[in-house]
Amino acid sequence: MTLPHELSAQIMRKQPTQKRAQLTIDAIFEATSQIVDREGVSGLTTNKIAAKAGFSVGTLYQYFSSKEAIFRAMSEHGRTLVLRELESYLFSIECSQDPEDINPDTFVRQYVQICIQGFALGKNYRRAMNRLCWLLEQPEETAVSVQKMIERLMACLKYLQHPMLPVLDETQMFVLSRSLMGCLRSASLERFEPLDSSAFENQLVDLVMAQLVRNLESV
Repeated sequence: MTLPHELSAQIMRKQPTQKRAQLTIDAIFEATSQIVDREGVSGLTTNKIAAKAGFSVGTLYQYFSSKEAIFRAMSEHGRTLVLRELESYLFSIECSQDPEDINPDTFVRQYVQICIQGFALGKNYRRAMNRLCWLLEQPEETAVSVQKMIERLMACLKYLQHPMLPVLDETQMFVLSRSLMGCLRSASLERFEPLDSSAFENQLVDLVMAQLVRNLESV
């Protein structure tokens, strides 16, 4: 389970210490996402989740006390996944590449791809989970996650010192990050299905690159 221990202890009744338990948690998340995606939040019950997941409601209650607890765990799980993937990507860049060899467009594109998969489109049930997380969004928790993303990105840019990847100031980063997240949020909630997924990605890459170029021109 990717939930931080201090939070999962508050949300979950039982910690998934074995692979089988982890698969049970994954099944609960997937079933919840699929039901909400088809029927909405109001029709969701723990009995429906358990039946969809293929086990008894008693098994579900071993881990979660209510559907609200499941929602909270899923939201934290989703945010943690994205932050972990971004951290892994940025760390790999810092460790394995000479800054002079980094292509700015490629760097930004891979960052954007992680954000798209983690917050909007995704694959399989993750897309449904993304939408559910936005439907049940806690603005303050989203703000904290976005701030962590931006702080980590800025730390990477400071480390790289790449001439075409400038470090943005606080105001510039606020506007850019909220613009990016706003597009991802809308794409998820509005079930945006681009005929050409690369076109959506390209637009978001252009959004980020335009801000970086603008900052360079102002220096």
